[in-house]
Amino acid sequence: MKEIVVVGLGPGSFAQLSMGAWQYLSEGSPVYLRTSQHPIVEELRARELEFTTFDYLYEEKADFTEVYDSIAAELIGKVKNDPLSSRIIYGVPGHPFVGETTVKILGEKLSGETGIKLTVIPGMSFVDVLLNTLKIDLLSGFTILDALNLSKERLHPAQHQILTQVYSRLVAADLKLTLLEIYPPEHPVTVIRAAEISGEERWAQVQMSELDHLDWFDHLTSVYLPPLEGSSVFDQYSLKPLANVLDKLLSPEGCPWDREQDHFSLKPCLVEETYEVIEAIDCRDLEKLKEELGDLMLQVVFHTALAEREGGFDLDDVIAGITNKMVRRHPHVFGEVAVEGTADVLKNWEEIKKAEKGNNMVEGRVMDKINRTLPAMLLAQEVQKKAQKVGFDWENISGPLEKINEELQEFKEVLSLQGKEEENKARIEEELGDILFAVVNVARFAEVSPETALYGTIQKFIRRFNYIEEEIMAQGLKWEGTNLHFLEEIWQKAKIKGL
Repeated sequence: MKEIVVVGLGPGSFAQLSMGAWQYLSEGSPVYLRTSQHPIVEELRARELEFTTFDYLYEEKADFTEVYDSIAAELIGKVKNDPLSSRIIYGVPGHPFVGETTVKILGEKLSGETGIKLTVIPGMSFVDVLLNTLKIDLLSGFTILDALNLSKERLHPAQHQILTQVYSRLVAADLKLTLLEIYPPEHPVTVIRAAEISGEERWAQVQMSELDHLDWFDHLTSVYLPPLEGSSVFDQYSLKPLANVLDKLLSPEGCPWDREQDHFSLKPCLVEETYEVIEAIDCRDLEKLKEELGDLMLQVVFHTALAEREGGFDLDDVIAGITNKMVRRHPHVFGEVAVEGTADVLKNWEEIKKAEKGNNMVEGRVMDKINRTLPAMLLAQEVQKKAQKVGFDWENISGPLEKINEELQEFKEVLSLQGKEEENKARIEEELGDILFAVVNVARFAEVSPETALYGTIQKFIRRFNYIEEEIMAQGLKWEGTNLHFLEEIWQKAKIKGL
């Protein structure tokens, strides 16, 4: 059987080459190196090792993808067609499974080949020497990323990170712009070239903003990012997978319906999903709540994806905004402010909110700041809260309770009037609105949500009504064959059952 032996050449010095790797390199089989651009190559020549490199392919091919694919294909062709040797050696920098694309391609191409065996001899990688130079414990949280294929979503600020292939000032400049989306300009970074290679090692610690100011970047250069102070291990968990789904749906190859949506067309979906979350809470069904929260989260990510396409903001901006706001508005948790209870918390919240607005606060009428798109009952509640904050309010709950009686009396009087039908209907509607507004005021003083209270009553009515219908069907009756007295008796049974 033919064999391709992939040998890891280590980080760059002969002292870092394993004995097993050298045994294969020096056994006499044909040796091929991916590139001569590696510090160990001169030492191999000094030891009179004969080898062939694939450097010429870097000049011939249009991009790295073609280069790597061609190297793999040529290696397979050489081992197949060499009548004098059943084995060839392929040397790659570092460890064969650390950033070595040709090895991955070789494995894929040979997966269907029964006559060629692939053997991999591990080598010390650049990561090993960087860990030694930087004195980093892998167990403390560690990530390796390719600077040529980096987005801010792939970064893990709470961990130690090494960014590879920073081979030019241009790459360093692009890298800096990506990092500055998350890290502050003064965050320290360490630039390391040819770690632990005698006579070639060089490193410097600079601020993030000065990353591309150095002039000695090359193919042996990496950048180390220490953890960002204040970051949490939870930073690595994000909504990015869901955002990726939305990106696909909104792409030209995605879903026609999704691509037709905008913020306004999605408003009904947002409202519907919100109420389904509320229903799951009222049902005390955690599995349903999990599902409905996911549906609601989808709406948040959907709106954010649309905004990002409009050049507005992205998901990170949304999450960072609310995270920072919650930290700012809870100084009694994240700071040193002392509070004695909920009243102090709410007072601080309002004061911090005003301070945040600062000069951006637009002076105007109190009610101009109300969100008038709220459902009527919630809007009534907000209007009353605004009035209460400036002192326009009852002293206690007896005031709004008396107001209900007053409005109810006026409502009855309007109902008893004779006159034009349309005019009476408008007055009836007005007086009924006054009653409802007074009821919301009572709910506010009682410190209950009128929306939640009404929703609960509706659900209770549905349960009892369903019970009546089930009883009618159980007795072989139909709605048309029942009377109100009979239905009321079943209703009372439902009450007794606690429905």
